[in-house]
Amino acid sequence: MYETAFTDRLRQLIGRQCQFYGRPCRIVDVLASERRLVLEARDALPPIQTNQYGQPTWRSYEHIEIRLDGADGDGLSEELLHLLDGLSSAHPAG
Repeated sequence: MYETAFTDRLRQLIGRQCQFYGRPCRIVDVLASERRLVLEARDALPPIQTNQYGQPTWRSYEHIEIRLDGADGDGLSEELLHLLDGLSSAHPAG
């Protein structure tokens, strides 16, 4: 129950702009079964993506997956805490 409520609250953040270690990002998905939060890095110029043969074909924003759980499996990961702290300081309550 706690896990479902937590991931539901995280899903409410989808679409929000954020900063992740100084990089502008947007929250795009929550992978509950994999315990990951997915960010899309919104750099000024997205990197060039290649096709299966290594040929450059298009530009696409990088996706970053953040673990929800800490390394020891107990508590939240440092990366997630950093992201959530940045969201709360950008939009203080009240």
